[in-house]
Amino acid sequence: MSTVHPSARHANFVELQQDPFFDPAMDLIADYLTDAFDDPAGGEVDRWTLSALPTTNKTAERERLFTLNVGPMEVLYVERFLEGGDVVDYRVAMYVSESALTAAISRTLDQLRNMFPLLQFQPSDMASADGDGAVIGWFLSHEGADEQFFSLPLVAAIRPLAEHLVAKGRGPYAQYHNRAFAADVLGRISGA
Repeated sequence: MSTVHPSARHANFVELQQDPFFDPAMDLIADYLTDAFDDPAGGEVDRWTLSALPTTNKTAERERLFTLNVGPMEVLYVERFLEGGDVVDYRVAMYVSESALTAAISRTLDQLRNMFPLLQFQPSDMASADGDGAVIGWFLSHEGADEQFFSLPLVAAIRPLAEHLVAKGRGPYAQYHNRAFAADVLGRISGA
């Protein structure tokens, strides 16, 4: 008999809905899936999975709200940082195609670091990206970081990485996939 992983349980989704960053997180996920796929609903579980409050790198000071995986690789997550049980900050981490990002903006990652000082740009060490992944990170507390982030050519940089990852086949994260969470995201995408 298989056990349902906590991040796949409806209770985790209900708890996640109570977080103040829930709506912006939903928008990030919906935008990523829309940029990555022509038909996000048609690829649920086979192409992408979504976990609610996963235990990945969880400590008393930080925990993830969610992780979106495409194929075998995480591509988007938000962490919340805690002090004494209170949320003090959030960090967004999004993986994109490094070559597509740098081509679309005609800058290297080093140049992007100088142009967008509130954002963190790092080449991805994830083997699934085959050397063409970059992670863009930023903290909500850094005023203006969100404006810098959303001024990037994200649409151009998301799809090439997603296509590369989907070509690798279904990822190993189906047991962590939260169907209620995914249904809510897909409802937002479809306008339902």
